[in-house]
Amino acid sequence: METKQVEKSKVVREPRTTKKCPRYTFEERLRAVRLHLQEGFPQALVCQETGVSSSTLAVWVRDYRKEGEGGLRRKPSPQQGRRLAPAIVEKIVELKKANRWFGVKRIADALRRWSWLEASPETVRKTLHAANLMDRPAKPRRNLTRPRFFERATPNQMWQSDLFTFRLGGKYAYIVAFMDDYSRYIVGF
Repeated sequence: METKQVEKSKVVREPRTTKKCPRYTFEERLRAVRLHLQEGFPQALVCQETGVSSSTLAVWVRDYRKEGEGGLRRKPSPQQGRRLAPAIVEKIVELKKANRWFGVKRIADALRRWSWLEASPETVRKTLHAANLMDRPAKPRRNLTRPRFFERATPNQMWQSDLFTFRLGGKYAYIVAFMDDYSRYIVGF
């Protein structure tokens, strides 16, 4: 009985506080299952000590009962998403070869409009990368350093003008205004 008390007081692992789905090693899974099944600890206590959710522990116990220790080993996950049909891959490559200037969005639109085939721009990009048809992006050209504003350093260095037209009493009226660029005051109109 004392050895069991000593075993119960052992802390298996600190509870995890991360938001991400934690990855547990085979040994951690096996230890949690054995604590519950062989040592007889309640599921809530094992979950508290190991930081595993009760649903995760239940899945591990089910797999252990079904397949033994092999059920706790990681299984290769099925490939995410669906496979692209070979006809769509062929059409993407054909469109790119015929129109080298088409980008991924344009190819995706062309597939949808002309061929009634669905492929997202990201799928087109991956397909073109796999076929080595993606052009390398050109290096961005550096802009010449030019002043971005017209503001001048002293008054009367530069004036700006604007013309406004409107109807007044059945006739057209024109207002022409002149503004000093430094002070932003209307100099005359």
